[in-house]
Amino acid sequence: MNKPVEPEAVQAPYRFWGRHPLWYKASCLLTFLGKESQLRKRAIERLHLGGGDVVLDLACGTGLNFPYLEGCVGRTGRIIGFDYSPQMLSAAREKAKRNNWQNIKLLRGDAAELSLECQVDGVLSTLGISAIPHHEQALERAVAVLKDNRNISLLDAALPSGVGGAFNPLLAWIYNRGACWDYTKDIPADLERILGRVERETYNGNTIYIVSGTKGGDGKRRLRSS
Repeated sequence: MNKPVEPEAVQAPYRFWGRHPLWYKASCLLTFLGKESQLRKRAIERLHLGGGDVVLDLACGTGLNFPYLEGCVGRTGRIIGFDYSPQMLSAAREKAKRNNWQNIKLLRGDAAELSLECQVDGVLSTLGISAIPHHEQALERAVAVLKDNRNISLLDAALPSGVGGAFNPLLAWIYNRGACWDYTKDIPADLERILGRVERETYNGNTIYIVSGTKGGDGKRRLRSS
């Protein structure tokens, strides 16, 4: 298993992506094999958000989830974008400004030490947990700031199996260098340990997955039915 890195160690690639958000957008299109919009929407659907809700976008990057989240929470809701990279947050800030989104609050910090002034109605992370150092602590903190009976949804990637597996060493190297992606993390299992039960959906030949679950409000952690 790869040795966990510290937050500062992941700065280099995200410094580049934050300064070149269009290149980052192109890399996401490639990662999602042209289904980026569909998959981001599906991950957000698992949160069951409504108008006026407060949602945390953990490892929000350049704000690619913001348009879809805005459509769910509306002007009366709030989006909290949390990321460690100042450059990614700067790009997200510019995106919010261009679109005149007044209900977005951006915070910088280590996800493993996440703390908010309020609890939220949903937690979303796309292609983030696999790159976050000390990701298990980050997941614990994310669930801690989530309201009881509300959902967390994680959209992330996995190495291909079957014939495509022949390219796994190269793919792992590329994504580790370009995004500090750690393929050894079993994120669905880690979230299941925290919540007790999760639901997993796979796409694009099992190279993309969405894992989601609900924080129970009666001392028991359970999955919210969809």
